[in-house]
Amino acid sequence: MTAPRTVLVLSNHGEIVGGGEVSLLSLLTDLDRSRWAAVVVVPSDGAVAAGARALGLSTQIVPLPSLRRPGPRMLGSVATLRRLVRELDVALLYANGSRAMVYAGLAGRLAGRPVVWHVRVADSDQLLDRLLARLARAVIVNSRAVARRFAWVPPGKVRCIPNGVDLARFSPREPAPGLRRSLRLPAAAPLVGSVGRFVSYKGYAHLVEAARLVEQVMPGVHWLLVGDGELKQELEEQCRGLGMEAQVHFAGWREDIPDILALCDLFVLPSLGEHFGRVLIEAMAMAKAVVATDSGGVPEIVLHGETGLLVPPGQPKALAEAVLALLEDPARARGLGAAGRRRAESEFSLLRHVKSVEALYREVVGADRGGV
Repeated sequence: MTAPRTVLVLSNHGEIVGGGEVSLLSLLTDLDRSRWAAVVVVPSDGAVAAGARALGLSTQIVPLPSLRRPGPRMLGSVATLRRLVRELDVALLYANGSRAMVYAGLAGRLAGRPVVWHVRVADSDQLLDRLLARLARAVIVNSRAVARRFAWVPPGKVRCIPNGVDLARFSPREPAPGLRRSLRLPAAAPLVGSVGRFVSYKGYAHLVEAARLVEQVMPGVHWLLVGDGELKQELEEQCRGLGMEAQVHFAGWREDIPDILALCDLFVLPSLGEHFGRVLIEAMAMAKAVVATDSGGVPEIVLHGETGLLVPPGQPKALAEAVLALLEDPARARGLGAAGRRRAESEFSLLRHVKSVEALYREVVGADRGGV
């Protein structure tokens, strides 16, 4: 049997700062180890390295200095990566993000090994993109919205592979006993959930305003916001200013997201611009109806009127009206949730995602070294 090929996996971050790191660890969890031996390179020893080690994977700590301050340390890290490629007989470098791609691209070029660049955001630096795309053998994007960032790249070099979700972990279930009480939520109150970082583009200020509008029409609805970020204090102050501090609950970051989603009657994503929206496929896999903004890659996930409702970004009134429409019609919400689960199964399974990435790995390595 052919020995597995070594893939040097570079992460932008040592900590889990968003869906990109969650998606990376999900990929590593199900990567076929009979074909691929992943060695994970992180810039610092944090949650990403811990997650990789928990999977039994080898890790390497290699600083990835900011591109804004190029200097000797940057060259030293490239040299370290080149040495690792040689010592480990690396067949392929895989970069999860742009900063990781700078280092993977240079090390791969120096060592004569192909590089795959995984891009998960639509934000573009055209000069840097052109350099990095030239260094990459292939570019993976997670949505057509992100693919537009590379409209100038030759056809076939950019592959759209949507993120995937573990359908066994995220599956419909009864709420965990005692969880609602531990979160200090009223026993029978309608509950709207959201999970994300509290940063400006996620649109949580509009969600809080929508919560106030919903309260005026349907008193007693509660909102559970899971996450953290630089705007948390500002959002809490906004809730107090609107008299909504009793209805809006901030739960911080949590590991039990499937159980949190099981509690919710519906899920809301209020982003002003969303590159993909991984949490949407998690909510859909839990058979929850979703209300989301019609932005970025979201309409590639949520089919308006079929698996959820889409509203214009930055419009609390439209968000509130969509939430009320589903809270007032539970049968419709259940139907949308069931359709969302079917769509997650057919389009967004982790297995499908991993198989697609592995197929690209085989193609790239095969073209470079004569097959796997």
